[in-house]
Amino acid sequence: MAIQTYKINGMTCNSCVEKVTTQLTQIPGVASAKVDLQSKTADIDSVEPVSLLQLRMALSDLPKYSADYYDDVSTKEAMPTEKKSLLQTYKPLIVVFTFVVLVSLAFQQTLPHFSDELFMRHIMAGFFIGLSFFKFLDLQAFSTAFSKYDPAAKNLRGYGKVYPFIEIALGLMFVAGLGLKAANILTILVLTTTTIGVIKMITSKNQIQCACLGAGFNLPLSWVTVGENAVMVLMAIYSLFIG
Repeated sequence: MAIQTYKINGMTCNSCVEKVTTQLTQIPGVASAKVDLQSKTADIDSVEPVSLLQLRMALSDLPKYSADYYDDVSTKEAMPTEKKSLLQTYKPLIVVFTFVVLVSLAFQQTLPHFSDELFMRHIMAGFFIGLSFFKFLDLQAFSTAFSKYDPAAKNLRGYGKVYPFIEIALGLMFVAGLGLKAANILTILVLTTTTIGVIKMITSKNQIQCACLGAGFNLPLSWVTVGENAVMVLMAIYSLFIG
C-alpha cells in the first residue's frame, strides 16, 4: 500500500470534508482517504500510487474543490513523477492493439489470399471485445469516467453502463459476420459521438482520464483517443462501401 498527501482547495466545513472523502474513496485502488480541514490536505492510502489527474477527475463533479500537489517538499519528492513518455503512457493500449493486429494477421495465413474485408472485421472485433473486457472489470467506475466526456453518457441515464454491452455485441457481430451493415452503422454513430465529446474536452484544456480501457488504467484523454476512434470509423465506412 502507498500513502500520498495532496492539497485539497475549496474546503470550508466538515460537510466539505465528507463530500471530498466520498469522492476520493471511489477512485479504483484507494483503500481509504483521510481528509483534514485544517491543513486542507488528503492522505490517500492506495494499492498503487494515485495520480493528480485521477484526483482532479474524482473531484470534477464538485467544481468547488480542486486537488494540487502538497506544498511540503519532502512529500513532493516522495511522490512518483507523472512525467512519462508517450510510449509509457499508452503502453496498455499499445499492447492490446498489437495483440489484436497479430491475431488478425495470423488468421490471414489460413486464407489463399489476403482479405482486407476480413482483416478489418477482425481488427474491429478485437477492438470492441478487447476493450469491453476492461470496462466490465469495474462497470460503475467506467460509467462514471465515461460520462465526463461522452455526450450520450452525459445525457442518457444508464448509457455508460450499457456501452460495454454494445461494444461486445458489435465485436461478436463482426466475428460472426452477422448484421454487418447494422454493425458498421452503429460503430460510426457510437464512436463519432464519443469522438466529438473527446475533442470538446481536449480543446477546452480539461485534463481527465480516458475510459477506453476502463477506469483501471490512468490514460489521459488526448488526440490518441481521437485517432483510435477515427481509424475505427474509417474502417466502418470503408466496409459499408465494399459490403
